[in-house]
Amino acid sequence: MLSLITMNIQITGDNFELTDAVKKLVDEKINQKLEKFLTTFAPEMKTATLRIEYDKLKNVHLRFDIYLPGKEKIFSETTHKFLESALIDLEDQLERQIKKYRDL
Repeated sequence: MLSLITMNIQITGDNFELTDAVKKLVDEKINQKLEKFLTTFAPEMKTATLRIEYDKLKNVHLRFDIYLPGKEKIFSETTHKFLESALIDLEDQLERQIKKYRDL
């Protein structure tokens, strides 16, 4: 399991190498951006998985699941040509869902 600053994110996948650069990108694009919406929860209450897969056409497919108290899970998935653009799209989708979750 990869522990990034404030949220535990387990990164798994197929056809890719989990480098320090990928870890840093996930931290910058997902963890740090979403943390501003999740400050009321202790780090151990925020667990997430990120699945990264590259298809035969070299597109990257991401699936992100986050488990928060009081809700079974929030998830989002996206496919893009580049990892960074996929992470940005994923961040936008998750941000909208977490805002809805907080407003419940």
